Amino acid sequence: MKKLFFIVAILGCALVILQQKSYAEKTAHKDFASMKFKDCNSCHKDGGVAPTHDSDWVRGHRIVAGKADGKCKECHQQAWCLDCHQGGGSGDNLSISNFGRDYKPKSHRSDFRVLHPLKAKDNPQTCVRCHDQKYCSECHSKFPRNKIQFESHRRQFSNIQLQGSGPAHQIFNASQCQTCHPGGLVPTHQWSGEHAREARRNLQACQTCHEDGDVCMKCHSSRTGLKVSPHPRNWGSIKDNLRSRSNGRSCIKCHNNF
Repeated sequence: MKKLFFIVAILGCALVILQQKSYAEKTAHKDFASMKFKDCNSCHKDGGVAPTHDSDWVRGHRIVAGKADGKCKECHQQAWCLDCHQGGGSGDNLSISNFGRDYKPKSHRSDFRVLHPLKAKDNPQTCVRCHDQKYCSECHSKFPRNKIQFESHRRQFSNIQLQGSGPAHQIFNASQCQTCHPGGLVPTHQWSGEHAREARRNLQACQTCHEDGDVCMKCHSSRTGLKVSPHPRNWGSIKDNLRSRSNGRSCIKCHNNF
């Protein structure tokens, strides 16, 4: 009797799963209910239904599309993606319930102002899929050229006053720097703090331009430069994280083993 009950329970579970799958498939195709049968072949080619187009496709398709061997283009044009990925409306903290026409690409989230120049430099096609060159120039033309730099790279010394009330740095020329900054000593101004925060937050963004990992060593080395330690007080708790983010490229500038 117990054995019979067990078999019935298994069959019942299987029936529920099949019903859910069938409902999901019908729901996913409800927009195509009036389509002519011959038009199905535009997607359902010789291989039948794509294995990635199941009921979880809405959440999972971005992973497939991001792979080098993704086969989306065999059935879909780029414009098909843009029907949903137009951006501009959803909040910064996206969750699985936020997918839809206002879904913003990753490069358009809360740190867009900092990351978009790095994204554009790394792969310009990321931007031109949605924007033309005029779109960039309409915004960039509103700022002085020295304000277009990455925020973490702005040294901001030109308008800093000496001792809070003296003349601004912009009145001095390069030959006078050594008078106050012997040996190239850099004070703690905005750039010093900003670039450190950016590096800790997303070291891979720095490596978009600084691929060899040695630009940090110009200052952050106990042997050369300003001899500023690359190891902060909490080094023990963060070293593995930074090492993995840089693939060890910065470490090998000083260490043979790490």
